Amino acid sequence: MIQQLKLINKKNLTHNVFEMIFEWEKNLTMKPGQFITFLLDWFWWRAYSILKIDWNKIVLIIKKRELEEWWRGWSKLICELNIWDLLKWVWPAWHFTLKENTNNKLFIWTGTWLVPLYNMLITELKENKWNKVLFIFWVREQEDVFYIDELKKLKEEYKNFDYQIYISRVKDLHEFKITHSWNKINSWYTTNYLTKENIKDYNEVYICWAPTMIESSVEKLKKLHFNRDNIYFEKY
Repeated sequence: MIQQLKLINKKNLTHNVFEMIFEWEKNLTMKPGQFITFLLDWFWWRAYSILKIDWNKIVLIIKKRELEEWWRGWSKLICELNIWDLLKWVWPAWHFTLKENTNNKLFIWTGTWLVPLYNMLITELKENKWNKVLFIFWVREQEDVFYIDELKKLKEEYKNFDYQIYISRVKDLHEFKITHSWNKINSWYTTNYLTKENIKDYNEVYICWAPTMIESSVEKLKKLHFNRDNIYFEKY
């Protein structure tokens, strides 16, 4: 059923990434990892994973692209909305969702693909406080990093949680750590983390990334004899 959401808050996380909060008239429910679909015109539509839901409010993180990028560029129309603007949408959907168990979990993501895995992460930490949970975050440039304060807070609140950040084009890693007080910064790619020693404590892996990077991560995990049935991913 087509409904309408109202934009009630918007803020920049980076130069082209926005946190946007929409409000609906009723309470909302969803499974961790699902998305909603905006209907922008009679044939334009864009689906976005849900970062979190708070009663009747939906929080999204959206990267603004240019219209020349075809369907990806339609995000420009959403990111340039004004407060109180309305958008048509349809209900949360999709099958890339968190498994309900107490397995130790490793999450791997990059950029705004953080969103579905962050939603899963929050649910996992609230429901299972004893299993081990690790979040791996990769971006190209240091100015692309966001939500570090949120990850720090989770680390302080949940002793079973940790995170690592990878930046492939950081110029001076040592200086960057000192300047930003981030002691969990690594250079290069998250696939560098995937070693036999690093993954030995985890039973499940969730990956949300571009297709080629997912394929390389899955291939590396298979070579390390990680159970293929416990690797879950979403290609965008």
